[in-house]
Amino acid sequence: MSDLLYTNGPVPYREDLFRVFREAGVEVRFGVPSGNLRSEWEQERPKRVFVPEFSSLALTALRCRKRFGFKVISLCDDSMDMIRGNDFGWKHRLARRVVPRYLDGIILHSPDVRQWYLSSFGKGFFMPIIADERRVRPELERVLPLSRQIRPTDKPIVAFVGRFVGLKNIPTLLRAFEPLRDRAQLVLIGDGPERQALESTAPHALFTGFLSGDERLAWYNLIDILVLPSTQEAYGAVTGEALMAGARVIVSRKAGPPGPGRGGEDGCLFGPAGEKGLAACLEKVLETIPCGRPVTLRENLLPYRFETCIQDLLKEINSL
Repeated sequence: MSDLLYTNGPVPYREDLFRVFREAGVEVRFGVPSGNLRSEWEQERPKRVFVPEFSSLALTALRCRKRFGFKVISLCDDSMDMIRGNDFGWKHRLARRVVPRYLDGIILHSPDVRQWYLSSFGKGFFMPIIADERRVRPELERVLPLSRQIRPTDKPIVAFVGRFVGLKNIPTLLRAFEPLRDRAQLVLIGDGPERQALESTAPHALFTGFLSGDERLAWYNLIDILVLPSTQEAYGAVTGEALMAGARVIVSRKAGPPGPGRGGEDGCLFGPAGEKGLAACLEKVLETIPCGRPVTLRENLLPYRFETCIQDLLKEINSL
């Protein structure tokens, strides 16, 4: 008998979580379940079933848990902004009001969101969406020669990492950065349907295209300030990646955690409606970054450590 975890796909930002779950005896299954789930549960008799959000799979598991005797635990990506109404749709809002009452546990990636669920439903585990620093930090150090090779300038580097789509609010970043273009280099890492339009309005910016593997890691060693200006964002995993590499982060109040580390001294929060707040944040953080800094492995600025959080999570789950 093993626990079963169902997830939509092999998402990189949960790679380490799934690895540790497997080591703890959880069978991770990617994609939409096919076949008869009741027959599957009848045969395998799991102790716990992990489900995505408040999905139809979650509802099916809740209907069957008494028959098969398992606990149902949701992996939920809610942010406080979503809870306050900036949600992805009325169905999720309705499900949030009802489904958590019947779940045995909910894994949440924000302390504030966890506190809301504890207050509202008396349940909530905390596990930030971060990578295992014991895996990533040696990789960042290994690619330092590549980072030095591709470094485009001695100026501080302000960067966006992600998809070029409307919700990411990249034009606001371009407008906010314009007065600072002599003091820093803007780098846009990613791709998407808005790339051509963005390139036509920002000839001073460096567009790298979509990057993965060593190239992506190498750029994290170079980024001094990562900006996430989204008008809607469930978690913003790139900010955690940047903080682990020692970059400062400037995050929209509409984006989910992990945000600025250590109470904000390693970054800044702004309202995404206009560029003035973002421009003020950029000005403030740029003042702390010298030109020509050496490209070395910097301090990990994340306020949490994967190993501590995952061990606490496993203890809480096993206590159910």
